[in-house]
Amino acid sequence: MGFVARVVAIALGVGLWAGCVSVDYVGKSYPPTSSVDLYMSAADVKRPYEVIGDARAQVEALPFSSPAEQLQTRLVQEAQSRGANGVILGSLSSRQVSSTSTTTGQATSKKKGDKKNTQYTDVTTTNVEEMTELHGTLIRYTDP
Repeated sequence: MGFVARVVAIALGVGLWAGCVSVDYVGKSYPPTSSVDLYMSAADVKRPYEVIGDARAQVEALPFSSPAEQLQTRLVQEAQSRGANGVILGSLSSRQVSSTSTTTGQATSKKKGDKKNTQYTDVTTTNVEEMTELHGTLIRYTDP
């Protein structure tokens, strides 16, 4: 496989891996809507509405990536499927979900006369996994 083909294959693999956004939803559901308005705060909503639920979109954070747009798109899709007319965007945050450490070592023994001298060397590697989350409040307009 040529260099360019390998780079394209790696980029596609990372793109697919990075695309695994999950959504947790708590609330009411209505027939799906075709469009959803986005708001930065409740004060921005100029129509009467009711809160129908709360959603949290999350994705594993990749180094040097910016998943905010991906999370926002997924929240809008969830809102449409739940019958919401709008989403009031909440906080965008990252949290550590797991950490693993691996230690490898080696012992070296040397015998000098009647005495045995043992030296130990080790290396510890730590990997941290983070999730990036975007919260949203789903609303449904109450005016006709």
